[in-house]
Amino acid sequence: MPEDITSGTMEPAPECAALYSPERLTALRRSGLGSESDPEMERFAAWVRRALATPIALVTLVQPDRQVFPGMAGLTGPAAIARSTPLTHSFCQYVVTSGQSLVIADARMDPRFRDNLAIPDLGVIAYAGMPLTDEHGRVLGSLCAIDNEPRRWTAEETIALGEIARSCSTELRLRLARYDTSTETILRAEADSVQRRAHLRGQMLLRASQSFTDTSTVPDVRARIDELLGGELAPSYVETVLRDRTGRLHSLPADARSPAEAGDLDGAVDIDPTVDQRLTTTLRVRTPAAIAIREQRVVHYGNQDDLAAAHPAEAAEAMRRRGVHTVVAAPVPGRGAPAGAILLGWDRPDAVETADLLTIATIAGYAGQALERARDLHHRTSVAHEMQNAMLTVLPDIDGLTMAARYIPADARLNVGGDWYDATVMTHPGRPDVPMVGISVGDIVGHDLPAVTLMGQTRSMLRQAAWDHSGRPPSTVLSAFETANHELRLGAAGTAVLAYTHRTADGRWLLRWTNAGHPPPILIHPDGSTELLTDHDALFGFDFTIGQERADHERVVEPGSTLLLHTDGLVDGPGLDVDTATDALLATIEQVSPGTPDDIVDAVMATLSDPAHDDAVALAIHFDAPAPAVASDAVAPPWERAPTPR
Repeated sequence: MPEDITSGTMEPAPECAALYSPERLTALRRSGLGSESDPEMERFAAWVRRALATPIALVTLVQPDRQVFPGMAGLTGPAAIARSTPLTHSFCQYVVTSGQSLVIADARMDPRFRDNLAIPDLGVIAYAGMPLTDEHGRVLGSLCAIDNEPRRWTAEETIALGEIARSCSTELRLRLARYDTSTETILRAEADSVQRRAHLRGQMLLRASQSFTDTSTVPDVRARIDELLGGELAPSYVETVLRDRTGRLHSLPADARSPAEAGDLDGAVDIDPTVDQRLTTTLRVRTPAAIAIREQRVVHYGNQDDLAAAHPAEAAEAMRRRGVHTVVAAPVPGRGAPAGAILLGWDRPDAVETADLLTIATIAGYAGQALERARDLHHRTSVAHEMQNAMLTVLPDIDGLTMAARYIPADARLNVGGDWYDATVMTHPGRPDVPMVGISVGDIVGHDLPAVTLMGQTRSMLRQAAWDHSGRPPSTVLSAFETANHELRLGAAGTAVLAYTHRTADGRWLLRWTNAGHPPPILIHPDGSTELLTDHDALFGFDFTIGQERADHERVVEPGSTLLLHTDGLVDGPGLDVDTATDALLATIEQVSPGTPDDIVDAVMATLSDPAHDDAVALAIHFDAPAPAVASDAVAPPWERAPTPR
């Protein structure tokens, strides 16, 4: 039977250490019970009231400054409304401090309790309370029965109260166990989340180390940044800030057009006027990106207040307009100085952890390396294109001929190559009044700077050979070049068409050519029909072709005809059948006929894929209507006459 301490020597000790035990207070907090009604605790209070036939029954939990009633039956007045009282009105606190049951028949007669304010304010006369404990025996409160009149509690009543108190304690312990289980689940989930995020960061860095390896332009690099940082980290705002050589910063939000795409990769030219100039600033501005670049460190603001405290109002307002709360700016390293910065924003505060900052900085480092490679590659490609364009001929103005040419380099980064066209006016020694036009179109094997260099040398050497072998047929000129190429170990190899054309005695044009493995020239007749001039020999520049005799081919061209010479970029490539592509090219030409040489070359170049897989050249020569008849002693073709003695 629970001990009746009404006749003992226990002294009230409200300041007892047990009341303030951190472990006990933690258990109270974890129970989730307070002054709000709890259905289970209400059930225990009602059970006590029925079992003991008392006016009032309470499930009381004793806190440091008050007692609360999550279960209550029969209590009225302000205490019932508040479901709590100060400890000045508490008998249950003594159950907690003693760790024992407390049974009082008449509190007014007990010198230890007669001054307790529960007597006048709550009408507590008789009191019986049993400890409510957790699994460690800590007393959290009391299950008590209260009578408004003196009452001698029977042994059966105190036993029943004790049994109910044990059941109530079991419920409390189950709640604490559920809390512990829930807490453990939460902690495990947090640990799993930390581990998962660490794994995702590792995967992200691995992808970053690999995905930047195949980038070759600034847009490529920007796209990789958007893909990598816009995934697991899930920012609501991504911006790349590029620094040009003048020190100006160009802010490029995700998917925005870049001034670099207009040729400003290295800051050597003016910014594209179509770019919003509000996104172009100096390095001196106080923005997160500019600070990251100037100070070469990661800049992080966990909320808008931190950002506003560190930056001018307009910078903070710009982030607020974007709905950004967390801001991170990481410098993108460059050669000698940062090349720019990556600016990220999240629509919630404290969105990133310290480890995330390290991940962002690492990706910015990879981006910096890729950006330098892209700029170097752009510079080399630009030089190659400029070199190639400089080597392409300015077409001469020839009476009776109308010419147009187009050259489009491949759009595969350094995939510039050895395509060329050439047209030059030549005169036979001793007869300067009779022009002869030398024409060549060809393609050097390769798509790199050496190919461009060899193309220039080949074109120049063919010109030189034509002058050195003035009056000789095209095959002789091409063979002379081949011999020099072989003996000098130049290494040029590829395909070419070399042709001469001049007026005949009746005012028409005679065309004579040799073809070294090149796509056949296309003769467009005055009625718009087309003809492939298919006769050809082997490619040049290979050992097996040295010394082989090359053939010359001849055609008198009808007035109003057009000759189209082109390189294989128009008919050959991945997934293309050459014969099918050639038929399509002829169909395109027939659709535009009759057209000017400009119309024809524009039409055939429009058939190229975007980006082009290879360089492409198209040269169109229109043979105008005959000029008035020339004198009967008109000069014969140079190759039909003996060379003039030198």
